[in-house]
Amino acid sequence: MNESESLAKRVAERFLKEAMAVIIRGVPPGYNWGWFSREDQRMHLQVVDDEHSRLHYKVWLEQRGRRTFEPAGDIPSKVLRKLEAKVRSEREHIESKWTVFMIRQGWLRTKLSRHLVTLTAYPGSHNSFTRLVDLKQEFPGAYSDQIAKSWDERPPIVDLDAEHVALRVGPDRNPDHREHIRLTDVLWE
Repeated sequence: MNESESLAKRVAERFLKEAMAVIIRGVPPGYNWGWFSREDQRMHLQVVDDEHSRLHYKVWLEQRGRRTFEPAGDIPSKVLRKLEAKVRSEREHIESKWTVFMIRQGWLRTKLSRHLVTLTAYPGSHNSFTRLVDLKQEFPGAYSDQIAKSWDERPPIVDLDAEHVALRVGPDRNPDHREHIRLTDVLWE
């Protein structure tokens, strides 16, 4: 194996071991923010560029589903101010990306009981929280008590849609024909 093949192999191994998502680039210039594939079960951003990764800057963006902006340790104010402004303007985008990450990691579970869907985030962790979705409230008329009683025999399908960042509910086997509820509207307060 020649030198360039050896370098390519080491880079590929590092990438597989520490795959990351870059969510915010160049804030401030030279700093990239995101998260790695093996992460804490709590929404956050941390520096992920090679030049600054040794600094271990991290900012928590939620506490049990409540929006927050809390530095985890000391971050210079010139970096923190710019990041906070960017997070404010990009909050919906960040929350969508994190919610997709949660779905793919198995950190979001659903349970249907009559017309109530319980969403559990980070099940089994100290950061776990739940949200209730009342289908009668979300879709008045479509999910009455009479319809909910019929679900004892044939319950609707409830699942998570990472592509559309949504909770899908309905009797149709085709997921596109079910009701969709945007998860970021439900999860983050």
